[in-house]
Amino acid sequence: MKISQILNSIIIGIAAGSQPIFGYNYGARKFDRVKSALKRVLGLSLIISTIAFILFQTIPDKLIVIFGSGDENYMEFACLSFRIYLLLCICNGIQIPSGIFFQAIGKSIKSAMLSLSRQILFLIPALVTLGNLFGIMGILYAGPVADGLAFVIAGILLILEVKHLKQGNGKSQALVDDTSTDNQLDKQIVVTLSREYGSGGRYIGRLIADKLGIKFYDKDFIVEVAKETGLSEEYIENQEQKRGILAGLNNGYYVGLDNSDELFIKEAELIKKVANKESCVIIGRCADFILQGKENVIKVFVYSDKENKIKRATEIYGLNKTKAEKEIKRIDKLRANHYKHYTEKDWNNHSNYDICINSDTLGVEKSAELICNIVKEKCNTIVI
Repeated sequence: MKISQILNSIIIGIAAGSQPIFGYNYGARKFDRVKSALKRVLGLSLIISTIAFILFQTIPDKLIVIFGSGDENYMEFACLSFRIYLLLCICNGIQIPSGIFFQAIGKSIKSAMLSLSRQILFLIPALVTLGNLFGIMGILYAGPVADGLAFVIAGILLILEVKHLKQGNGKSQALVDDTSTDNQLDKQIVVTLSREYGSGGRYIGRLIADKLGIKFYDKDFIVEVAKETGLSEEYIENQEQKRGILAGLNNGYYVGLDNSDELFIKEAELIKKVANKESCVIIGRCADFILQGKENVIKVFVYSDKENKIKRATEIYGLNKTKAEKEIKRIDKLRANHYKHYTEKDWNNHSNYDICINSDTLGVEKSAELICNIVKEKCNTIVI
């Protein structure tokens, strides 16, 4: 087991070192580079695991004495265990890099599936089942059975993913300025607005910006991050503010910053930059946390009743009622996970915000007007 861990650590090191290469080129839609890097990593990992396989099958006794010694029976059984239990260690050259590859390109569910497949999904059931059927030999053969099954799953997922890789080009634009500059405020102020999906929060944020004559920032951050990093806007939009439950399972096995972390860092820099420059409304992206301690920041949270959120989702996004309900739960859960991961706070805890408003009570128009009045009062501006 110690020697097996050494082998796996070498392969993990190679694959983990390639994470930034996979992640950047995938996000930039440079898929030829992704495939080239993947080919090299898998090739090198297979060479190492093949060398290990040859050593394990030919000179296990020489390796065993490094960690312990015993009588003739001890060595006989140890060599037998080496040759059987690590029979398909060569498969680790595919299975381990595959998990790290999927984490690097933002496919956390597939990555978690692969990281759990051998040790949890296959090995433990194989130990129990084969051990009961064939005794000690069954336990030894559980190793290659688990390795083989994990390899098959990894191979299928890799083949399907490579088939979907197509050459593409990232987009690059300047930060969009699509709001009025007729600022009605006497001093600089920033409104951060977090919202439940379907609550009308984004529209309320837009109304606030229009009424106060200040900038409105939401998807503009996606454009700017794309320009600065070379990643495609489509990729950034699919990765930002969305942290799945299974993403945390990879942290202990595949160490390092993933793409969501890099995007959060870059967006945090942009949020601080625009907040220092001008009055504005910033939608989501943990802006309330990023700007904590900064003066003249008003933190708003918009929520709504379940039925009204479903109604808005069906009317605005064209979803049927069942799909709208599932989408609301899914997106709110992703936002909550994202907020919890980076702030260690609960996203829907009202104590995190200065203003919490139920958009159903006043409607989106009057909710925006109420928030504007509070902002103007804070700025000591006469409300007209």
